[in-house]
Amino acid sequence: MMKSIFFGIIALMFAAVVMHQDQASAQLTDEAPSSTDKWDYMNRSCSAKLHDQINKEFNAALFYMQYAAYFAQYQVNLPGFEKFFFNAASEEREHGMKLIDYALMRGQKPIDSNTFKLQFSEQIQRPEPEQGSVALTALKAALAKEQEVTKSIRELIKICEEDHNDYHLADYLTGEFLEEQHQGQRDLAGKITMLSKMLKTNPKLGEFIFDKQNM
Repeated sequence: MMKSIFFGIIALMFAAVVMHQDQASAQLTDEAPSSTDKWDYMNRSCSAKLHDQINKEFNAALFYMQYAAYFAQYQVNLPGFEKFFFNAASEEREHGMKLIDYALMRGQKPIDSNTFKLQFSEQIQRPEPEQGSVALTALKAALAKEQEVTKSIRELIKICEEDHNDYHLADYLTGEFLEEQHQGQRDLAGKITMLSKMLKTNPKLGEFIFDKQNM
């Protein structure tokens, strides 16, 4: 059941991306690239970094879905962590869709077919437990992933604002994304600290209680 849901979500992600790509193609069919640049110009390096960020958001969603599917297995059966990581995957997918919509609004192609690639770049089928807990390993991996995404957003802001004076995109990213990123990182850091304390006495019991009460 969970396997079918897992791959169903992936299929929906691909369908959504294709749909938005078709929308962009329809908008640009009768327009030359130069006419697009005239009404809402975006520097090429800024646009390329935006495409890269879209790619990162969708790949982060796949990364989280792998963990969600792992915790959903009957051999593991930690429904709190399962729900947490499925929600995290949905948020990353939503971020990717928002950036696609923004690119469309600015008259840009939302996807660069030469660089866009959804992939299971980081396999987590058998994560190594830390302090006797795979859940702790997962939370630390999630925090590292959020830090990576946040750093990439900051780089996008720097390229577009400081180098090319694209203040609208910078303001959009700062208001829509950065605060949520910082809040998410703080939440994960707190969960890591709490779970680490609970694991000191009894790793299995601590993980079980944490899953029931804190996820």
